[in-house]
Order: sequence, then C-alpha cells, then structure tokens
Amino acid sequence: MRVDKIRENSLSFSAKPANMKAYTRAVTEGLEVLDKKVGIIIHNSSVPSAKSSTTGIGSLLSENARAAFVPFLREQAVTSIQQEPAYLRRLSDPSPYDPISTSKNIYAIPLEVLATDEYDNFLSKETLARIQANAASQNEERVDYQSVAEDYETALKEAYDTYSNRTFTFLSDETLKLALEFSSFKKQHTRELEPNAIYEVMVKKYNNENWQTWDEKDRNLYDNGEESEYLKQLQHDLRFEIEYHLFKQWIAEREIEKTNKHNEARGIRIIADTPVAFTPAEVWRNKDLFMENYALGCPPDYFTTEGQRWGFAVLKPNLIFNEDGSLGKGGEFLRKRYESIFKDSPGGVRIDHVIGLIDPFVYAKNEPYMTAANSGRLYSSPYKEAFEQYAKRNIDEHAAILEKIVFPAAAKYGISKDLVICEDLGEITMPVRAVIDRLQLTGLSVTQFGASGVDAPARNVIMPGSHDNKSFIEYTNEMFANAQTSRNGKEHFMYKTHILGSDTAGPNQDVNQYREELRRDKKRFMAASFAELFTSPAKKIQLFFTDFFGIGKTYNVPGSKKDCWTLRLGSDFEKLYYDNLTKGLGVNFPEAIATAIRQRGTAFAEKHENLLKRLDKFTQILKS
Repeated sequence: MRVDKIRENSLSFSAKPANMKAYTRAVTEGLEVLDKKVGIIIHNSSVPSAKSSTTGIGSLLSENARAAFVPFLREQAVTSIQQEPAYLRRLSDPSPYDPISTSKNIYAIPLEVLATDEYDNFLSKETLARIQANAASQNEERVDYQSVAEDYETALKEAYDTYSNRTFTFLSDETLKLALEFSSFKKQHTRELEPNAIYEVMVKKYNNENWQTWDEKDRNLYDNGEESEYLKQLQHDLRFEIEYHLFKQWIAEREIEKTNKHNEARGIRIIADTPVAFTPAEVWRNKDLFMENYALGCPPDYFTTEGQRWGFAVLKPNLIFNEDGSLGKGGEFLRKRYESIFKDSPGGVRIDHVIGLIDPFVYAKNEPYMTAANSGRLYSSPYKEAFEQYAKRNIDEHAAILEKIVFPAAAKYGISKDLVICEDLGEITMPVRAVIDRLQLTGLSVTQFGASGVDAPARNVIMPGSHDNKSFIEYTNEMFANAQTSRNGKEHFMYKTHILGSDTAGPNQDVNQYREELRRDKKRFMAASFAELFTSPAKKIQLFFTDFFGIGKTYNVPGSKKDCWTLRLGSDFEKLYYDNLTKGLGVNFPEAIATAIRQRGTAFAEKHENLLKRLDKFTQILKS
C-alpha cells in the first residue's frame, strides 16, 4: 500500500481535522487575506523516513518525502522548503556550512530508487534490505553520520560496479539509455568535478582533509595549470575513481531535477542555502584567487567578546573586477559558483552572511588573537596599511558583487531579486546598511534576536529562529526562568511581553490584562509569538522545523560539535505535530491567522467574519 493511501485511510489523530480539504482552504484563504506566504526550514538529513524504508538519514528526494512529508506541508499551506547548502560534507564534521567541496551532497540520494527499474536495478534488493534493516535498528530521531557514510559507500559502489560491469558485457536497453545519459553528463561536468574527485582521493590517501598538510606535489597539483605531467598521470591512474565520483554526482543531479519538478507541480518550491565559506577543494584548486594571510570572520560583539575566527578563505579583491568594471578571474569564479546554485533552486537562495559580500571582516589568520591592528573591514578600512588598496569609495562599489554577479546569476534562471534571501545578521556597518536600503534586499527579522514584528520590513522574511538558535520552546523556558532570577532577565521579559501584547491584541481586547496573561502562561506567550509573525508587515514567514512541530531540542550550537546537525523528524511526524498542538506546542496556523486578522481592526474582521468562524472552529479542533 502506498504511503499516501496509508495517510488517507489509516492514520487518525485526536486533533487532526476530519475534513483536511476544508482546513487547508481556510488556512490558504487566511494567508491570502493577510498577503503572507509560509515556508519551513528543514535540512535534508532531518526529513522523516518511513520505518520500513529508512537508510538512517533523511532526504527531500526520497519517495517518502514526496508521498507523505510534502503532502503534509501542503495541507498546512506551506509553499516553500528551505534546505541546507547542497554541497558534499566533510567526514570529520557533518556541518553543511563548512563542506569539503562543491560536489552535491550524495547522502541526499534516495538509495531505494537505485534498486528499481528506473536505474535497471544497479543496487541489489538484498543490499538495500541490509542497509534499511541496519538503519531501522538505530535511533530514528538522530543521524549517525559514520554509519550512514559506510552504508552509502557500500550501496553507491555496488551500483557503480554493476553499471560498469554491464557496460563491458551485455547492455540491456535500460542500461544503454542510462549510459548515454551519463556519458552526456560527463562531457558537460568532468572539467568542473574532476578536481573534487581527485581531492576526495587525496583525503583518503593522507587521511587528512587539510590540503596544506599534504606533500608538495599534491598540495600544489594545479598551481602550474592543467598541463603538468604529474596531473596527467594522476588523471589516468585515477580514471575509475574520477568516473565513480561523476557517477554519484549524476545520480544526485538527476534526482534533484526530478524532485524539483514533482514539488513545483504540487505547489512547493525549494529554496537553497549557500555557505559564506569557500570549500577546501575550491581553494586548493584556485590558490591564486585567495588572500594568503587573511581569513573571513566576525568582529567582537555582544555574543562573542573575542570575535569569531571562522577561518574561511577570502577572494583577492583586485581579482573580482577589472579596472573597467568587467569581471576579473575571481569574479568569473564567483559567477559560475552562484549560477550553479540558482540552477537547482526554483524557489530562490538564502545567502549566508551577505555582509561578507558587501563589507567583509577579515583577520590575520596566523596571529593568535584578533586585534585592532591585525583585523578590520577589508573594504572600509582605508586607514589600515594592509587594506588601503582595497578601499571602496562609494555604495556602487560596495553593491557591485550583488548587482553584477549574484543578481544576474539569479536572473539567468528566472529567479527575481526578492527571492534572494540575504542573511544580514551581525554587525551592520554603514556601507552594509546603505546597500541593504538601496537595493531593498530581502533580509531576516529574527524574533529570538530581539526583532519586533511591527518593525519587520514588508520585504523581509520573519522567523522565530533558524538552525543556529535554540528551539522556541527552549527559548521560552529560558526567558520565563530568567525573569525570575535576574533583574536584566525580568526587564527583558517585561519589555518583550509589552511589545508582544501591543502587536497581537485584538481591537476590543484589554491589552494590559492580555499582557499579564502572556506573562503567566507560557503557552499563551508562544501562541502570541507565532501570531506576531502574521501580524507583522513582513510578507514571508519561515519556521525552523523544531518550532513548526513543537520540538524542544536544539539542532545546532555554534562552536560546538556535540549532537549538532543530527536531529531529525521521526516517522510519526504527523502524529507528533497534531499531538503537540493539543499541548500548546508548535504552530496552530488557524489561531495565528485569526489573531492577525482581528488585530487589523473591527472593520477588517467583520469583512472576513465567515473566514474567522472557520478558522476559530479549526483552532479548537487542533487544541482538542
């Protein structure tokens, strides 16, 4: 029986509306009345699997995601899913924001599809069954990346070996068709992906992901162009390893394209995420493009008194644009990078730390501490001798990377500027503020960071938190606790609830009494906090999956590796959602939308009286 039939006929939850079509119509109509769109942020690894077909890690490309998870999201009127950077993760660190290369994340490949006729059963059903049984025995709410890496290597190597053997012996019509397609892929992508494949081999050879520790001839493999005899010999000796890498990338690209078409047809668009970091493989392959002595970081601030030493490579500014304003070698490198990202992202792209494209903060990477002498804003510190040659003189120059590289790359694939989400959290310098205002960038308003809904610009995306925040449940518990234990905590709590009361109270409501209710009741506070997203001017709302489903666990703690990036939804995600709503956890969409409609005034509420009755009915059903 198919998963969608199981969902339709067998599952029953106490708080799930009996008439889901009427529920979805009411929520959708409410969002249209408010001129809002709702999206979820969830990384591929966190997507739920069916217990019978799990491989230990989630994927939006899987059959279960298409048959169960995406339909569930559409029932809630969600129209976008923002995922993580789709690059290949390191073996030493599962963070998707510090990947090893720009090759696609192979752990998003749905292994089950390789054991079907679509891929001429390149993977045996026996191997797939063993992997699924192994994964089913593990904790489905955490990803064991080491186990996943081993299982995926087993499966993908078997699929490649089966394919290779058939091309040397008897080719079925199905394999021949796939072989022709793969051959075309290799012609288009070998030049781009071959260095990544060789890097992967070198990592295994040295058992070290840091190319700077390798022998000189491997460390400097591409420094003399692509004509060295040693490189040619490597390309020959590693031809099967290179083809295996390309084989995995071909499958990943194929499944991404297929899934994007499927999701778009059902009203869901994928939003990509791009890290501010350049990958080690990119730097190794293009060392001449990057500054030798400086790395990208974050200056000391309220959260980090010593600043953040990210260690990310920095493009040489003088190579991004030529004197006549055309793209230099570094600019062409950036253009190709962004074009490859926008190509697979019909819903747009989130640019991590857009400040780094406008006014980057750099520090001397070989110095033990950041000081005023060895760090600063690369483009706006003309008084520093090391940076004076890179000083930008006006807003046009500060905006150039966005206007001449990023936005044209988006436009090439039909993506408008408003679909480029610019993560602008951090120190906003004058040049950054000027560029944001002039270009009307789609920034972020994060309520956990003190953003007030009423102050969120209409063009912004508003959210309670993202992958780097505590879950909203943990945030709420901490705020209530701090209000009892410290003066600053109480002052912050009183201010927050004062503003929250003003932003979400109805026209006939006693605001002071309402504020007191918010201060006494965590559930009322959380409900009002979610309603604040809908009462704000911001037209786009995003919810991280822990907040969406009412999960009180942190996904990632910046600077830590313990239990980070491993949390995922279990196979009972739908039951979890509706059960948590009865406990006042998670987002009750009818309630939040109804609150926002009433907050706009009596006349507006009366105009939508029938809609409010439907929303109120569903609000109570979800709380039952």
